[in-house]
Amino acid sequence: MKRLLIFSFASLMIANAFAQNEFDALRFSNHEFYGEARFNAMGGSFGALGANMSGLSINPGGLGVYKSSDFSFTPGFHYNYTESNAGDNLATDGKLNFHFSNVGLVGNFKTSGGWESLSLAIGYNRTNNFNTSISVSSSTDSSALNSYVNELNANGGILEDDIYDAFPFTSSLAYQTFLVNPLSGNPLQYDHVFANSKNIKQTTSYETRGGSGEMYFALGGNYSDKLYVGALVGIPTVRYIYDRNYREESEASDTLTEFASFSVHDYVKTTGSGVNFKLGMIYKLTNWFRVGAAFHTPTLYALTDEYDSSVNAEMKDGTTFSEKTPFGSYDYLVSTPYRFVSSASVIMGNRGVLNVDYEIVDYSTARLSVESGPGVGSDFSIENRNIRENFTMTQNLRVGTEIRLDPFRVRLGYRLQGDPLKDRFNVDNSSKIYSGGIGIKEDGYYFDMSYSLKKYSSETIIDPDQNTLASTSLKDHYITFTLGFRF
Repeated sequence: MKRLLIFSFASLMIANAFAQNEFDALRFSNHEFYGEARFNAMGGSFGALGANMSGLSINPGGLGVYKSSDFSFTPGFHYNYTESNAGDNLATDGKLNFHFSNVGLVGNFKTSGGWESLSLAIGYNRTNNFNTSISVSSSTDSSALNSYVNELNANGGILEDDIYDAFPFTSSLAYQTFLVNPLSGNPLQYDHVFANSKNIKQTTSYETRGGSGEMYFALGGNYSDKLYVGALVGIPTVRYIYDRNYREESEASDTLTEFASFSVHDYVKTTGSGVNFKLGMIYKLTNWFRVGAAFHTPTLYALTDEYDSSVNAEMKDGTTFSEKTPFGSYDYLVSTPYRFVSSASVIMGNRGVLNVDYEIVDYSTARLSVESGPGVGSDFSIENRNIRENFTMTQNLRVGTEIRLDPFRVRLGYRLQGDPLKDRFNVDNSSKIYSGGIGIKEDGYYFDMSYSLKKYSSETIIDPDQNTLASTSLKDHYITFTLGFRF
């Protein structure tokens, strides 16, 4: 229970570099939905407006609103800036990333009878950014090497010859680099080279890279210019890289150790894909007021973790030691929560629009499971119990407006992402995103620009075994440009 208390979205990847856990399910279940610049500028709020390719990932019923064919693509720039404070030590960091936030094609076909038109769509929308860089400077009187010693000394200790087989990804690294050594006269118990050192300088850096996106195939229809319906098959993909570097340095005047420093590098790469299904509708109550509703099935991901770790140690006389783990790989499944979206929009003639989306996501229904086959890996019973007991239903809000000054457009948006952890942990994992943008729309083409600012906070872990943390504030700046053609 205490473990959950100290994690937040920016540091949840740090729980255990090589163990799949409930935070993997949380990470890949948390969608912020990015895409076209118009969509981003209006806070992703398009559930009852429609006729927007990124909005199809929210409500595929919006496909029925199209009255012509459409093609668009959107490059995006994401910059993450962080400030971390450990005691009186302030450290800043940042990371810039370029990617395509959206590309898509809609074909609109006129029909006869009650159905005014049918539309087919194929495209890709960005659903999350994992690019973050956090640095922390701190000091301690208790080395992180204690965790290796505690592992080796547990249950009466362990013989040196058995260390590699028992702990190939953890304590064996410290033992092979002479940072952890057996006690004189007691070959089953161990101590480390910084056991008597004080004021040890710590440098911690976490970098995550990658993102998630959804390729989709959708079909929608317009019935009597009143009811717009659509269905979408989504094929989401994930690429997530976790890169951690931790370093300790003894004081030059420290005569109680022969070692100057050591560093630990952990690397995990998660890749995979999944499938989901979405249904949606929009109903025009009047010419100026519409309502919408959509349901998203859980996404079933098939994921693979690839990982390794290394330790480097340096003595004060310049002698160095290094050791690297064997390469590890593990396959598993993640099922994300279902989603319900309800929407309402006001169409102010040629002057503009206003839309509100209200979304419910029950994170307690997420699950981890193993690939089929007897005796394969963990059954994840503990992790799934933690999900049921500690995650909760969230309410997400998206509000967007557009002012029309033909041929120009001015847009503003706001998103509130709810906290998936229960209130008893006293940690606010919600986030707010503020956005705006401008655009120009002509008969055959449109060009849009948007800027989004996400502000949130985190407790960054320095040493998980000693629960030492740094307070971190994060800002995500996101700029997108869309060029589209209607025909």
